[in-house]
Amino acid sequence: MTVYNNEVKQYGQAKADTQSAKPGYSEHQTGLAMDVEDGARKCEVSDCFGTLPEGKWVAANAYKYGFIVRYTPGKESITGYRAEPWHIRYICTELSNEMHKQNISTLEEFFSN
Repeated sequence: MTVYNNEVKQYGQAKADTQSAKPGYSEHQTGLAMDVEDGARKCEVSDCFGTLPEGKWVAANAYKYGFIVRYTPGKESITGYRAEPWHIRYICTELSNEMHKQNISTLEEFFSN
């Protein structure tokens, strides 16, 4: 609740709703999502994570282990959230491999087919 409320105070509710889940709606609360970072902690919960070797590795390989990068660039209008290259979600290897095979990066797109 604190994170969301701080985002609302700093940016206003409309923008906060695109970068922070409302209390009770975070994927983190399911136990299926987590934020990852590089070993040197240069880009903690930051866009620059996607440009680092670790971020590029996560983007290219997460599906092999049953994960997806949940919020990818260019998909903001589909997911409702800004890109977060550090936010990964476990969906199981069968689903992640199928999404990769079909070149689909969001759950919204996959389940709307």
